Amino acid sequence: MSRFGSKFYDFYTHPDNTGLMAKEGKRYGYSGIAVIGHDTNEKTIFPEDFSIYTGVEIQAKPSRVRVEIRKYRESDHILIVEGGEEEINRAAVETEGLDILLHPMEFNNVLAKAASDNSVSIGFNLSLLIRLRGEARVRELKTMRNNLKHARKYKLQLILTSDAHDIYDLRAPREMIAISSLFGMTENEAVDAMSKTPLNILRRKSLDYIQEGIEII
Repeated sequence: MSRFGSKFYDFYTHPDNTGLMAKEGKRYGYSGIAVIGHDTNEKTIFPEDFSIYTGVEIQAKPSRVRVEIRKYRESDHILIVEGGEEEINRAAVETEGLDILLHPMEFNNVLAKAASDNSVSIGFNLSLLIRLRGEARVRELKTMRNNLKHARKYKLQLILTSDAHDIYDLRAPREMIAISSLFGMTENEAVDAMSKTPLNILRRKSLDYIQEGIEII
C-alpha cells in the first residue's frame, strides 16, 4: 500500500492504561491517539514521537448538545458528539465548533450540507462491525453505507475510529482499512480518514488557525 508512509491517528479511545495503549498504538503504526473522558496522567511515560490528545464526548439531549459544543469549542480538546436520531444530529452539525459527529443513525442530505458548512467530520466507529453479529451487524453496515453516500456527495471529511478500551480492541491501520471496505470505503478514503482528517482537525485547533482559506504569513 503506497500511502502507508502517512501518519495515522485514532481519535476515539477509552483506555484505563493510557501509557500501555500508546505503546501498543505506536507498535501498530499510529502517531497518536485521542483519549476520551479524562486528561492523561502527567507521570505516565509515553513513547517518543507519539502524541496523546484529550477528547470530549458529548452525550446529551439536543438542547444541551448546542450548549456543550459552545462550552468546549474554544478549547484544544477534540470535540465529538455521539450521533443518534435526526434531532441530535441536527443540533450537532448546525453548531459551529464540533470536530466529529460519530456514527449518526439518521443522516441525510440536509444534515450533510450543514456538516459541510461547519467543517464537521463524519466518524465511522468500526468496533460496531467487530462486535455485532447477524441482523444487528447488517443494520450497522446499511447505516454506514448510507452515511458514506451522503458524506461523499458533500465532500465531508471522514474519520475511522476503533473505540478501543484496551490494547486488545485496538486495530492496526491495515485492519481498519480492510474492515471499512465492508461498507464500501476505498483504500484512499480509509487512509485519509486515519491521517488527513485527524491532521486537519489538529490544524484547526492550532493558535495560528483563523478559518478555512485564511493563513497567517
